[in-house]
Amino acid sequence: MTGASAAESATVTATPTVTPTPVPKAFTSADLAAIVRQVRDSADRRLTVLPETDVAAALEQSKDMMSSLQVAPAACLELATSSTAPAMDGAATAMGISTDTSTGAVMALSLLSGLDEATLDGVTGRPAQLEQCGNMTVTMSGVSLPVTITTLDGVGGLPDTVAYRTQTEMPDGQVQSIITAQAVQEGVVLTAVASGGGSEAETVVRTGALLDSAAALVK
Repeated sequence: MTGASAAESATVTATPTVTPTPVPKAFTSADLAAIVRQVRDSADRRLTVLPETDVAAALEQSKDMMSSLQVAPAACLELATSSTAPAMDGAATAMGISTDTSTGAVMALSLLSGLDEATLDGVTGRPAQLEQCGNMTVTMSGVSLPVTITTLDGVGGLPDTVAYRTQTEMPDGQVQSIITAQAVQEGVVLTAVASGGGSEAETVVRTGALLDSAAALVK
């Protein structure tokens, strides 16, 4: 065998080294609740962890809303009805809230574990959906409400964080504004939501800080 043939044979028979993909830790609802219990809000107060029955009720309420709402564009139905606890069947879930009665600031954090890779990719790939659903009309009980969604940059310090503002114009002319930020850490979907309080800039900071605090505890 010539030197060239030997080299070619070695090239063909060489087996590439395969690095196994790390498997994310499987968190139970109790594990996630323990994490949420350690998170503090912007006033350094621990979040109030909702009982599993209350979280389940919130998920069922979200599903019921989807059946009673009309959303245009129709593809934006899930986004229009998503809440602080995204409805994802089969996931371990925990949720905590914080309310400041003096300022009207409300914060909520939800953690979900046990989702498949496609669902996790859907979280980080959400900007495309947000752009499509930038202007929606949500109709319930014959009342139509204009809803505007605007993506936000620089919320928190986690890579691939998706953040956006949801503004809903109420029949009396008032506008409700909510800031949402989502990220994936160690296979766990983290969602932080904030509204009320001071300026929008302050609300954005609160949302990012809440998301980062929770992510630091997911190990």
